[in-house]
Amino acid sequence: MRIRLFSLAGGVLAAALASPLAAQAQSSDMPMPRAFVEARVGAAIPTFDIADVADMGLDVGATIGYQLAPSWVLMGEFDYGMHKDEPTGDLDIKTMHFIGKVGYSLTGPRERGWEAAINLGAGIVRFDVEGASDVFTYPAINAGAKIAYNVNRSFAIVLSPQGDIAFSDEEEVGTSNSWVWPVTAGVRVKF
Repeated sequence: MRIRLFSLAGGVLAAALASPLAAQAQSSDMPMPRAFVEARVGAAIPTFDIADVADMGLDVGATIGYQLAPSWVLMGEFDYGMHKDEPTGDLDIKTMHFIGKVGYSLTGPRERGWEAAINLGAGIVRFDVEGASDVFTYPAINAGAKIAYNVNRSFAIVLSPQGDIAFSDEEEVGTSNSWVWPVTAGVRVKF
């Protein structure tokens, strides 16, 4: 009788373990998702000369990306910063960052756990100053990182510290190089 109980218990235990192990084996056979989208929120931090013109403000951002190879990621990123002017705090200054970038994964894609990548890119940054007759658009370069915690193969929490340098006109915005740092966090959905 005792041998039957141990056999029955062993069979139940094996069946209970077999189902999750089979599901895990199936999921690892499936190819990793290659495309992703991100929605982020955080701060747009002006530094150097542009900090004399604009205060730190709220930043809302989005990214679309595609894993070209295990180590290379292609991304398009948009950040929208909402600032007040530094001298009076009364004028609204909006910055729009449109950046195409290439990322290099330091960890490779992961189904679960931490993932990190560094990136470089180029694009434009637009300055829309309340009361100004024009919106000022300048070429820009970018450098930054993406740090993600993958909850599962389709969903991650992401931190995105970026540095954007717009080659601006000093007569229009008060400096010839506008350094704005969108530092945001949000979610990534992979498909």
